[in-house]
Amino acid sequence: MKAEIKPDYTPSVDDEAERVRDIFVKSFRRSESDLDRLLPKNFTSTLSQRDEADKPTAGDEFDWSVTLANVEKIVEAAASSRTSTLAAERRAEIAEAKAKEALHWLRVLHEAVLRGLPDATSETAVG
Repeated sequence: MKAEIKPDYTPSVDDEAERVRDIFVKSFRRSESDLDRLLPKNFTSTLSQRDEADKPTAGDEFDWSVTLANVEKIVEAAASSRTSTLAAERRAEIAEAKAKEALHWLRVLHEAVLRGLPDATSETAVG
């Protein structure tokens, strides 16, 4: 397949874009607005405007280091919470064991006191 027109060397991007626009006009039946959407006039200035619009501003950039630091803090807090919970459960088990021991010794003391008290019937007989 041979090209209908041999393209000439064009020194600027805008000239090359205009040449491509001419090829589109001859090859495809499009309206001017369709062609402007595909390949705008003043190609380089339009591209630079689009590039400026697409660039995020300095305040809008997403800072992953902050996100990672927050995730690390959450993980540390979860680990600390687990550690605190385990320590509290251990203290509760120790307290239960001490309470059982105290209850045992209170029963022993109660029985000793009961054995050491004189009978109510023997007191009335003596007194």
